[in-house]
Amino acid sequence: MPELYRVFPFVPEADPHDPGGALYIPPQGGGRLDNPDLYSVFYAGSAEAGAIAEAFGRFPEWTPAVLAGNPSVPGSFRAMARYRLSEAARICDLDDPVQLAALGLRPSDVVSRDYNRTREWARHIYLQRSWAGLQWWSYYDPRWISFGIWDLSRILLEDVRRLRLDDTAVLEAARVITRRIAP
Repeated sequence: MPELYRVFPFVPEADPHDPGGALYIPPQGGGRLDNPDLYSVFYAGSAEAGAIAEAFGRFPEWTPAVLAGNPSVPGSFRAMARYRLSEAARICDLDDPVQLAALGLRPSDVVSRDYNRTREWARHIYLQRSWAGLQWWSYYDPRWISFGIWDLSRILLEDVRRLRLDDTAVLEAARVITRRIAP
């Protein structure tokens, strides 16, 4: 089963599906694939460094404050979770030119920052009722794959660890996307 990774505000005592839990999906509406009237989407990456880049890439400098918890989740801190994606999960691959052509999409449609457009094609893919989610290349590095999964029954939580600035995956992400770490 493929591994997925996600950075999130973690509370060790939280139920996995509650705020602070590793399977919790916060209220949505602002993300690339969000269509909260139809589904909730679980965002993850194929690599730890890729998940870190997606979570923190908007910050030019990474400090302890970046790894602090979310104020709306009291007692939380940023953590990395590892999951297994069921082999039975059909994932729509938006890096496959045949799939893109079938959907009438271009690569630029996939990585567009026009989220109204990306939500439109995500809605279309979801309504096909054939897919557990979809995947595309990371904005930060195409070697990393980003996932949006709407069928949570296909995800198994493996483990969770607290993130630190000296974590190997944090260092790798900072190196690849050229971010400064300032402890």
